[in-house]
Amino acid sequence: MSNNFWQNVEQYRKLGADPLRWASPCSLEADPHIVKSALAEVRRSTIKITSPFWFDTYFHIEGKEPELTRRVYDPVNPVVDKEVEVKRALAMLRVHSAAAESPQVLAETLGKFFSVFRAKVAVTSAPVATTEHPDAQFALLDYIELRRGNKDGYMPALSSFEQVTDIIKAPDDEVHVKIALTDAIERLNLLGCGNSALFKFFPIYDAPAEEMLDRIRTNLDAFMSRYNLVMEDYSSLKRGRLFYGTSAVAITNKELPTRYEQVEEGMEVMITNKFGGLAAVSLHALALSDPANAAKFEQAGVSLPDLTAARDEALKSMSEPHFALGKIVSKYCPDFGQGYDRGAHITAVYPVGARGVFALGALAELASAHIAVNELPVRHDEIARLATKESLVENSTASQHGCHIIVGTKDVLNLVAEELRQHHFAPERIGFIAKKGAPSVAIEKGAGQYVAQKAKLARLLLKPAG
Repeated sequence: MSNNFWQNVEQYRKLGADPLRWASPCSLEADPHIVKSALAEVRRSTIKITSPFWFDTYFHIEGKEPELTRRVYDPVNPVVDKEVEVKRALAMLRVHSAAAESPQVLAETLGKFFSVFRAKVAVTSAPVATTEHPDAQFALLDYIELRRGNKDGYMPALSSFEQVTDIIKAPDDEVHVKIALTDAIERLNLLGCGNSALFKFFPIYDAPAEEMLDRIRTNLDAFMSRYNLVMEDYSSLKRGRLFYGTSAVAITNKELPTRYEQVEEGMEVMITNKFGGLAAVSLHALALSDPANAAKFEQAGVSLPDLTAARDEALKSMSEPHFALGKIVSKYCPDFGQGYDRGAHITAVYPVGARGVFALGALAELASAHIAVNELPVRHDEIARLATKESLVENSTASQHGCHIIVGTKDVLNLVAEELRQHHFAPERIGFIAKKGAPSVAIEKGAGQYVAQKAKLARLLLKPAG
């Protein structure tokens, strides 16, 4: 078993992928705190990347289809022959892991890339992937142009990529396409985009051989056909290294549930499912990589069959869209152009994903609020605590799909929770908005047994001023 596992790992590495780099952080995305610090150091740039980072919002113009113009660059030696004269864009970067581990080095990398542009571009969705392969780096800008006309809704837009790899499967297996695209769908659903017929995808993918590229395209077509989704036909990145991702847009005739400025003291904080799940995927990979690891986990009370079942559950969640979530969130949002009612509508949402409890910190910043957490439910608790105790996973609250934060009044969340349960979610109240002002999070108990990096946890749990 171990030999076959390492043969698979070597196959991925030859293709320019990083099949084990995600195992400890449960993600191939650069640490958001490092990215934010790096962006703060970039001066005099015409490309401005600002919060909320996880999505961008455009008005939808009646009768108009979204138009996207893609440009791909080498971030190390960027050359811009002709700039696109469009003021807003989605972005995606893949940078070397050495740069992603230091705010100063990452700031230099980003600053060098941004410096070649003269036209101003505003970006609010810009995931940064990491790689151990210098020749796998790239920077992508997807320019979206606004058209004149009557506004009849919103067009949320975002970019995503495969953050967790199913190493047991072949590098061109359809599961990789499923994971990359489902991540985008998950966040569009959370924004209340309840009609999947109004989603559109612009795939971001690459591989070193045309035969593999053809299989990836076949898998993309199959995914779109399975869920009756629309995809634009885009060529590969032409960097010659394996990659799975997408940009995506959707259309909604509802106001978006992202009224962070209207979050009030006393409002409740609910998660749609328990935190966690991804630690099992990491520990399963480590068990397959070395029989000694499997024996150690067994002695601690976590058997390989238990790990396999938890892993399969997580990967199923990561590769199957939860369209019901979009319909439920949409129901509790006002119609486009209509007023928000705190007693009838969701006030704010935020995706959890691989950030786990640290998503609460991001929400606290956006809402300028102190969040008091009195419950910290984590799925497969014994697996999560073992992963932390052995320092194998940095953050065992890193969550599979289906786990998101929703903020609203008690009455609204009661209604939302009831509908979520009807669609196999398991919502739980975890806390409340204790105070407006300085952003901070207080977790009553338990966080330390799920987060190995105590300094990072301490940064999250800074006490509010006053």
